[in-house]
Amino acid sequence: MKKSLKSTVSPKRNRSKRRSGATRGEVFRTLVIVGFAGLLAFVMVYAYNFALCADYFQLKYTTIRGCKRISEEEIKGLAGISFPLNILTANQGKMARAIEGNPWIRNASVGMELPDRLIIEVAERDAAALLKKGNDLYIVDRDGVVFKKFEAGDSADVPVLTGFYRDGDPQSELLEKAFEFLDYLSKSDCFPRIWNVSEIYVDDVYDFSVVTDNHLFLNLGFEDYEKKLKRLKKVMADLARRGLDNRDMSIDLVDSSRVVVQQGNGLSPKNRTGDHETKI
Repeated sequence: MKKSLKSTVSPKRNRSKRRSGATRGEVFRTLVIVGFAGLLAFVMVYAYNFALCADYFQLKYTTIRGCKRISEEEIKGLAGISFPLNILTANQGKMARAIEGNPWIRNASVGMELPDRLIIEVAERDAAALLKKGNDLYIVDRDGVVFKKFEAGDSADVPVLTGFYRDGDPQSELLEKAFEFLDYLSKSDCFPRIWNVSEIYVDDVYDFSVVTDNHLFLNLGFEDYEKKLKRLKKVMADLARRGLDNRDMSIDLVDSSRVVVQQGNGLSPKNRTGDHETKI
């Protein structure tokens, strides 16, 4: 009976020892893992701080691509680049947004090239026309985006668009028609060439009309520009044969059955409304 009791107690003690040993092993492994993680974190923090302070990552070069109207120095100023600057701490998104704050910049991106170079790429807007609103002019791009008020110092050798604001808002469909017409002129060898166009009018009486740089007023309407300009070519040739000066002349090409030519620009909306030519 005593032997049986001893044999029962002995396995229990062995199991208890095994459990105790397993627990100590788990605790030891946990301590090792925690210690290793702490050491790794310390090394990473130390390495990060070292990288932030190291001359190796200090900005030495800035490459700027895509700027034409805006100078590289202006781009750097907009980005807020100052020295010393560790490129690892540069907020690239913030820099790009700051550059895009200039109305002439369509979009910007900032990246880095380790160990010491920032790369800035910009896409500038191109002025397609000056949009007249009241007594002010606004610069509009080919997409119809009005992005800046025209001010002294702005270089924009482009046509003026008058009558394209309705109820205080630019009319996108009318703008698109004007740009389609200008696109056609840019590829055409007929008069007027795109550089001859000084102003484009849209109104409820004359629909769509053009004033050239020599004050020739052309009432075209909205359709069949190609046919109308071919007819205009014949009219201009006939005027030249007669020795007539086409400056300050009005030519109505809307009606396909006839062409109305009037000396002086009496058909012009300027004379009808009392407006004056915009000087740029």
